Amino acid sequence: MQFEDRDDRELRNERPKEASRNLPMAVLLVLVGIICALLYIGWKYMSDDTSASENFVSAPADSVANAIKNQSSEEPTTESTEATETKSNADLPPIDIPKVGDKKDEIASTDKLATETKNTEKIKEEKNKEEKPKEVTKVAIPTGGEIYTHIVGEGETFFGIANRYNIKKETLKAMNPGVDESGIKVGVTKLKIRIKAIHTVGPGDIIRVVSKKYDVSQALIMQANKKTKNVAQRGEKLIIPFAEKQ
Repeated sequence: MQFEDRDDRELRNERPKEASRNLPMAVLLVLVGIICALLYIGWKYMSDDTSASENFVSAPADSVANAIKNQSSEEPTTESTEATETKSNADLPPIDIPKVGDKKDEIASTDKLATETKNTEKIKEEKNKEEKPKEVTKVAIPTGGEIYTHIVGEGETFFGIANRYNIKKETLKAMNPGVDESGIKVGVTKLKIRIKAIHTVGPGDIIRVVSKKYDVSQALIMQANKKTKNVAQRGEKLIIPFAEKQ
């Protein structure tokens, strides 16, 4: 009885069995397969490197010899080319390479030369002008008649005065050589003018009658005396200009 009770207690108090700590067979197979694959890949890689090295080392001797031969044959060609270029360069005429600033100096010298040439030509022209005698145009001063003294009035010019007395501007200048035409002054400047005559108006003398007497147009007499009408007072002095422009 006691043994039976003890067996029952042992059966009741029996500890549960621990799970196996060993990995399943499938996992082990997978791990083994992976390791084998890695080993194979490493072996293949090492095999390829070794074969490439062997191929490089075991290059044909003919190829190396040919490469050396080609290199030796190329070197003389290069030397001959350099010699040809040196010879051709020696045959060429020397070329002056301008330095920095030469162009500016050349332009400056050219401008200077052009300026000097221009100045020389100008001096020659002035010298030629001085050497050539100035041609003086001689103006024939009319003869005969009388000399009338005209005092410059308001608004009168040298040309206007000459035209009034039916003479040329050059004739008026020749008769008054000391007078500057641009410097005439009103009421001060006196000009000598040659006219045909001075007529004193008598009884019945009208300008038309006087013009027939001196054979001068009525218009010229009226112009010389600044008249607008064909009338003249008794005792008045009329200026009679030349019929033709002097």
